[in-house]
Amino acid sequence: MAEVRLRALILREVDFGDFDRYLTVLTEYGRKSEILYKNARRGKKQNPAARQFCYSELILSERGGKYALRDADLVHSFFSLAEDIERYALACYLAELAGTVTGPDEDSPAVSRLLLYALHALEGKKRDPLLVKAAFEWRVLAESGYAPDLAGCGVCGQPIAQPPVCFSVRAGTAADAKCAARIGGYERLADGTLRAILHALSAEPQKAYAFALTGAAKEQFCRLAEAYAQYHLGRGFDSLQFYKSVAL
Repeated sequence: MAEVRLRALILREVDFGDFDRYLTVLTEYGRKSEILYKNARRGKKQNPAARQFCYSELILSERGGKYALRDADLVHSFFSLAEDIERYALACYLAELAGTVTGPDEDSPAVSRLLLYALHALEGKKRDPLLVKAAFEWRVLAESGYAPDLAGCGVCGQPIAQPPVCFSVRAGTAADAKCAARIGGYERLADGTLRAILHALSAEPQKAYAFALTGAAKEQFCRLAEAYAQYHLGRGFDSLQFYKSVAL
């Protein structure tokens, strides 16, 4: 039985049997893993560093590709998110989205960093939660192979020399106004929306949420991000519905 040490964010916990618990974690390298935490609910065996939204140093036993928790030391907890049901619900959605685009066989370190910075942004309460959500959706989809192509017109292949720039969620491409009108299915982007999308796609992970947007541009940026994530992943999210049920 091998010993494994790694840092990971605990995305989810599910009780199993009378005392055990399964932890879904996202490692610092962006791999999603399932870990058995035996006796997690038995008296003094409980470890507060092995709970949801803890970023912890984990010591694991590995046998046949299966992992069991030996010990956990806390690096940072996001427990304060639970004090605000809206931000907690949003964190659950971001965690589910990150878990959807990662797996046990391929590293996605950018996804791990983006999620940690998103949780820090929610924890600090200095960023608009809706903009954090949308920026995360745009960028995580891009990091997972679904990057929208905004470099030129996806219909005629020519550079878009002047605004407006139009965008299709289904095609994942931009188009100039003439081509968009001819093909259909494209929506004209507000200037602020386009700038925000480009920022979310290209900024360093720690700066991805460092922007402001208001009014119609904010509504469009957020609406398109959610639609883009659900369409290209081909699924909805229970945690998203929960978030919407509690969001003010």
